[in-house]
Amino acid sequence: MSQLGRKQRARVTRRGARIGERVARTAITVGGIGTIVAVSLIFLFLVWTVIPLFRSARIDGRDSAPVTVEASGEVQAMGVDEERRIAWAWHAGGDLEVLEARGAGVLRVERPFGDAAPTSQAFPLDGDQAVFGFEGGSVQVTRFEFTSEYIEVSSAPAELAELESGDALPYRGGMAERTQVGQIRLTQLEVEPSDPIQLDSDAAVISIDQVFAPTGHFIATLQADGSLALSRVRERENIMTGEITRSLAGADISAVAPEDVGSATFVRVAGLGNQVFVGWPDGRIAHFDVRKMKEPRLVEVVDVVKDPAATLTRLDWIGGRITLVAGDSEGGLATWFAARPTVAEGEDDTEAVLVCAHQLQEANGHAVVATAASPRSRLLSTAFADGTVRLYQSTLGEELLSEQVSGRPMAIVVPPKQDTLLIRTTEDLATIEMELFHPEVSLKSLFYPVPYEGYAEPQHSWESSGGTDDFEPKLGLVPLVFGTLKATLYSMLFGAPLAILAALYTSEFMHSRLRSSVKATVELMASLPSVVLGFLAALVIAPYVQEILPAVLTALFSVPLAILAGAYLWQLLPANRAVKWSGWQRFLAIGMTLPLGVAAAVALGPLLESLVFGGDAEGWLDGRQEGAAGGWTFLLLPLVGVVVALLAGFLPKAKPQSGPEGRKRSGRASLLRFAGGMVITLLVAMALGFGLDASGFDPRGGMVGTYVQRNALIVGFAMGFAIVPIIYTLAEDALSEVPSQLREGSLGAGATQWQTAVRIVIPFAMSGLFSAVMIGLGRAVGETMVVLMAAGNTAILDLNIFNGFRTLSANIATEMPEAVRGSAHYRTLFLAALVLFAMTFVLNTAAELVRRHFRKRTQAL
Repeated sequence: MSQLGRKQRARVTRRGARIGERVARTAITVGGIGTIVAVSLIFLFLVWTVIPLFRSARIDGRDSAPVTVEASGEVQAMGVDEERRIAWAWHAGGDLEVLEARGAGVLRVERPFGDAAPTSQAFPLDGDQAVFGFEGGSVQVTRFEFTSEYIEVSSAPAELAELESGDALPYRGGMAERTQVGQIRLTQLEVEPSDPIQLDSDAAVISIDQVFAPTGHFIATLQADGSLALSRVRERENIMTGEITRSLAGADISAVAPEDVGSATFVRVAGLGNQVFVGWPDGRIAHFDVRKMKEPRLVEVVDVVKDPAATLTRLDWIGGRITLVAGDSEGGLATWFAARPTVAEGEDDTEAVLVCAHQLQEANGHAVVATAASPRSRLLSTAFADGTVRLYQSTLGEELLSEQVSGRPMAIVVPPKQDTLLIRTTEDLATIEMELFHPEVSLKSLFYPVPYEGYAEPQHSWESSGGTDDFEPKLGLVPLVFGTLKATLYSMLFGAPLAILAALYTSEFMHSRLRSSVKATVELMASLPSVVLGFLAALVIAPYVQEILPAVLTALFSVPLAILAGAYLWQLLPANRAVKWSGWQRFLAIGMTLPLGVAAAVALGPLLESLVFGGDAEGWLDGRQEGAAGGWTFLLLPLVGVVVALLAGFLPKAKPQSGPEGRKRSGRASLLRFAGGMVITLLVAMALGFGLDASGFDPRGGMVGTYVQRNALIVGFAMGFAIVPIIYTLAEDALSEVPSQLREGSLGAGATQWQTAVRIVIPFAMSGLFSAVMIGLGRAVGETMVVLMAAGNTAILDLNIFNGFRTLSANIATEMPEAVRGSAHYRTLFLAALVLFAMTFVLNTAAELVRRHFRKRTQAL
């Protein structure tokens, strides 16, 4: 049958294939859009969680109620219970006024000390014991405690039983409230003075302060006759009656105090009981070191009042009793704390001196009349004579809000919940309702140095929690970002060159029969979980490296040199033998150079330690060994070697010779050039090392320093091992896709394999190689378990390769389970995640732009 007679079959795509194509296209489209939506939603959730961190404090409302004055003297101090039901006010005449905090009604007025009127008093920020000084030189410790008891509804008076949920009523000198579950809770203030304790002098106590330190209960007293003392309270309990008697034993500081100490008006004792501060009206503060109570020392006298015409009106503590607040008659307000000044390396440490952390308020002509610190944070409320009330965040030195009240303020208090301010004025009790959000966090605290307590200079720091409630949180992200970049840098320095060179060798030089097996073996490395790598790095590699540190440092040079020496020796083989052994024999020869390099490192490690590090590598890194010439030589060797190699490339080379003998002579010449270059490199590095040492420069304190077992070097090895398979696979694929015609044309034109690889293959595959490196970089940036287990997890700013660090991802993994939901710490961790998200986004965007640039150049070929 002829072709024309045949029935031609219609070329129509089958219906099943069309349906499959539509399904696949729809699935790919939905998957792509879903991925974009999922990433966008994650970004929006992070932003939504972080936004409250940067909301400004606001005043939600204010109220005031007149108070019928039934007590004598001005109000000197105030307190309020946690539920803000009862407030108390202490008057200068010795009267204690108990108020209804929300209505300003007077519940009761009493005189805890009878007819005696204290001449000074000190109330705790967060405790339940106050201390009072008296005219005759005695002191009394007094318990101020809010107590709660529940009254049975069946036995409660009618006026209590009829209370609705949430209502309160004055009852028995306190406030009775019907709770949400129907109970009646009675809140009262109990005041219980102890027996008087007589001081050595019977002069009036003009100022007093106390602190409950880990080493005991300390009381500092300043008397009218100039007596200045710090005493430890001793308590004895009668086992028969349970009665507790107290006595004082301590040190007299008067002997080392300035002569006019009797005219001082303030005495304050620091939170550990190891420092005492005395203030004069003219603004001077004397700082005493009382760590040895029997041998007190005057450290310094500092003027804390900025305006010469002003007088010191307030000297109070912020929570933790480390930072002092100094207010003056002209409205100036500043915070001070003791810190050791930064000294140059090699100088002796100096003792702590007072440092001005913040000038919170410049002089405005209105005296500071009252200050109060929050017992739970670094909030400071301040009242001025003109009725202005301001709230500050003392760590950051920022004003959060300001409000005007009627009358002259006498006392102010921040309740424990920090949602209100109570101000007692000459006219009323004012209440300011406020919403603070997260005042301890701002762009300044996150990304700029902050003057933290105990530091003479502003610092970048991350320290989110402490052992006490008065801990000053440090939520700076810079150390975490730095740690992330440090981990990425060292892991890429180790992993990226190794992976790229391995991919280049596999693609261009390895025999085809070995290529698939080697590639599959390297790709298997990616299946090892990162937690296993971290476990091995932390518990196996890190201790072992510390034991053989000199050998490890030597191996950084001996292994590459062994490989290079093997390459030059290979050139001495006859041409036919080199071609015949181009398969597994050459691969085996390369593998043999590794153990030879390691063996050389083990053998030469002790010699290197003796010659370069004075016989103790860790001691030299820690600064216990003198001399920096050997260390400089060791560090400069790689840089000098690269420079020598580049310069050698410009020198005239001998023409290649043909024939077996010519090949041998060329090989010997190359080997001699290599050996000569090594000698020159060593001599130049030694000359530079001795020169830098003679000039007084020391490498310690920069890229090298004190050796810590879990450090960046270990992380570089472990995380580099994790990113090698990713970069290797993608790089090898990119190199293999280079058209073979380009290789053949280059080789046909007389180029060697190495010249073809460097000048033809790599430029053509550059976009793929760059993509491989950037994907490995993204893997390193987001790595969690390796750095969590092997980096020491210390949030510090230190380039030292032998020190640890903390990354953003490891910090989130460590602290998120313990963060209180909705707290500043919790939201800052989400901000850390957002910063990590932004870092990877920027890196990937830049990588895509560079990749497109390389692809355009490749297409031009």
